[in-house]
Amino acid sequence: MSPSDAFEAEPSRQSRGSALVGSLLLLVDRDAERAARQVELLRAHDAESIEVQADLGEYESARRSGERDFNVWDAVVWHCDARTDAEELTRTLVAWYERFPAVPVVVVANEPDMTVAMAALRGRAADLVARSAGDDGLLAVLERVLRQRPDPIDAISPSNKRALVVGAHPDDAEIGVGGTIHRLVRRGWDATVLTMSHGSGGGDPAERTAEAQRAAHVLGAVLVMEDFPDGAIDDSSATVRAIERVVRRVQPEIVLVHSDKDTHQDHRAVHRATLVAARSVPRVGCYQSPSAMVTFQPNRFVDLRERDLEAKLAAIRAHGSQARTRAYLDEDLVRATARYWGRYANAHFTEPLEMIRASTPTRFRPDGH
Repeated sequence: MSPSDAFEAEPSRQSRGSALVGSLLLLVDRDAERAARQVELLRAHDAESIEVQADLGEYESARRSGERDFNVWDAVVWHCDARTDAEELTRTLVAWYERFPAVPVVVVANEPDMTVAMAALRGRAADLVARSAGDDGLLAVLERVLRQRPDPIDAISPSNKRALVVGAHPDDAEIGVGGTIHRLVRRGWDATVLTMSHGSGGGDPAERTAEAQRAAHVLGAVLVMEDFPDGAIDDSSATVRAIERVVRRVQPEIVLVHSDKDTHQDHRAVHRATLVAARSVPRVGCYQSPSAMVTFQPNRFVDLRERDLEAKLAAIRAHGSQARTRAYLDEDLVRATARYWGRYANAHFTEPLEMIRASTPTRFRPDGH
């Protein structure tokens, strides 16, 4: 993955602020000409990615069999035709939501009668649109459906999309929230990683510094490094002041840091110092480290797409001196951990957070809509 993949174009003036900006959509339509027109329409409203498929049932089956990667879509637009009867409509929707419960399906049909409406209702379609409603009708419904997906930062102004992630050692931020950092950057945020030591307790500090720089580059983040003693970081005023300097410079909307439910003394000290230094920041959350205790209790979950998880794994690989020797950095384990937490948010992969200051929905989708 190229680091440039983490950045996206500025939305057009006509659609800035729309829930369609940056969205990833699956368009299902057997009519190739109509599908091509719909793709143009959605791209004109700054959808980031649109995949076209002819049959939703076949597509879902292919993914179930492992022929495709897991879902990456924000929503599905399914154009049904005369060949799709009510029974098939319900059956296909039920199968879709069993596999992808968090991905809403908007059904478009020719002047739907009560039979079609009931079939869509039984299948839990997000909405049913008559084709006669035209482009404006479809766009209005899709906008509403996308906005209904929980977004705890939907009140954030586009001019204040800045995040700060604080870790005690090189690789802490990547292990805890590497996928979240990548997704934030991909959505147009500025992300800064503040690392409080050069990691001399786990290897050569010069090598670990270079690794941290490569990892930040992979995620599209800015790296700031302090040089507190690895293994002896405390929560003194010096530590607080160092974090405060970065908070003042970055002016973040959200700060993420270690949890205090952690067996590593450096992690706990950085947690305490960060809470003081970030006392004016509106949103503060804690991420899970490999040394976190079973008392770590997340209450928010960041949806990750495959590309976010792959970026996280690539960032961890950048810390080669650690990845080669630390069992907890095994890629299968990292992937399985993200999959485990995903079940709490009806998503495939997530990263867990203990939000300690924020009024947010259960799922954290840093889309910046």
